[in-house]
Amino acid sequence: MKQLNFGKLIIGGPKTVIIAELADSHNGSIETAKKLVDAAKEMGADVAKFQIHLPDIEMVPGKVHMWDGDLYEILKRNLFTPEMHKEMMAYCEQVGIEYLCTPFCPTAVDVLNDLGVKAFKTGSGEIMNLPHHRKLAKISKATGKPVIVSTGMCLIEEIVDTVKVYEEEGAKDNLVLTNCTSEYPPNDYSHANLGLIKVLQDRFGVMVGQSDHTMDNYTAYASVALGAKVVEKHFTLDRNQKGPDHFISLEPHMLKELVDGIRKIEVGLGSEKTISKEEQVVRDWAFHSVIASRDIKAGEELSLENLMPKRPGSGIPAKYLDPMYSKALLGKKARHDLVVNDIVQWDDLS
Repeated sequence: MKQLNFGKLIIGGPKTVIIAELADSHNGSIETAKKLVDAAKEMGADVAKFQIHLPDIEMVPGKVHMWDGDLYEILKRNLFTPEMHKEMMAYCEQVGIEYLCTPFCPTAVDVLNDLGVKAFKTGSGEIMNLPHHRKLAKISKATGKPVIVSTGMCLIEEIVDTVKVYEEEGAKDNLVLTNCTSEYPPNDYSHANLGLIKVLQDRFGVMVGQSDHTMDNYTAYASVALGAKVVEKHFTLDRNQKGPDHFISLEPHMLKELVDGIRKIEVGLGSEKTISKEEQVVRDWAFHSVIASRDIKAGEELSLENLMPKRPGSGIPAKYLDPMYSKALLGKKARHDLVVNDIVQWDDLS
C-alpha cells in the first residue's frame, strides 16, 4: 500500500495521523472554532476536522431526533457557511495544522473541492450513499487527494460496494477505511471490534484507521498497535457544554494524553530483535557464565563436576554447559589453577 500525501502529512508513514474531530463543537462560532483549532494544535493533533452541512439538501426537516433535539434544527443552529469554512482553512494554515472536513452530500463535496481541500473524510452514514462516493472517487482520481471513509453501522458486504466504486473509478489506492462503531458512546468495549482493523486491511488491501467514539483513549491506543494509520477522536473545550457531541469528546488534557500515548506506542512498535546499549548493561550481570564450582588444579579436565552456571555474564556463556554446546568446553584442561567461584574465560583453558 502506497503512502498518501495529505498536505504536509503522510498517511501510512512512521507517524499515525491524529485527527481532532471538532464536528459542531464550535456551536456556530468562528471564535470558538479558532480556540478549538488552537487547542488541538497545542495538544499535538495533526488535523482539525470540521463538518460542512447543507441541511436543506442533505436531509428532510423534522424527521431525525437526536439526544440533543431535532437534528435539522441543530444543524441550522450551528451552521458554518462555505465562507466560514474558507476562513477556518486559512486559519488552520496559519496555525500549522491540517484542515479536514466531512461533507454530508454530493453538493457539499463540490463546495469543499472548490475551496481547495487537501483530502476528504466521510462519515459512516454515507457509507452506502454510492453517488456521494462516486463523486469523491472521481475527484480523488483526478487530484490524488486521499479519501478517508468511516465504516460504522454497516456490514462488510456494504463496504464491498463502496470500495468497488473507488476501484471502478481508479481511486482505490487513495482510499483509507476507518474502523468505527457508531454508538455515542459505546458502553461495551466488545463493540469496538478492533480485530476488524486487520480484517479490513486484508480484505480490501487499503490502509485502515480508527474513528473512535469511546469516552477514553484505550481503544485508540490499541488500534495503533494493531496497525491503524489514522486515529480520529471528537474534541471539545468542555464536555459539559450543551450540544450533540460535547459529552463524547476529549477535552484538551485528554487529547494531549492521546497524542503522547500514540507517539510512545509508535516508537515501541519495532520488530527487529536486537540488544540495546541499555540492555547490554543488564545482560552483563543478569546472564550466566561458566563458574568453577570448586578449586580446579592446573591441567585438570573441565567437567560438569567442577563447573556450574552463575551470574554475572562476563565469562564463558553458561550455554556451554548444555549438550547443545558442551563439546567446545567439557574435556578442555585448566591452563592454571582456578579457585571456587572463578569466572572461567576461554584463555583459562588449554
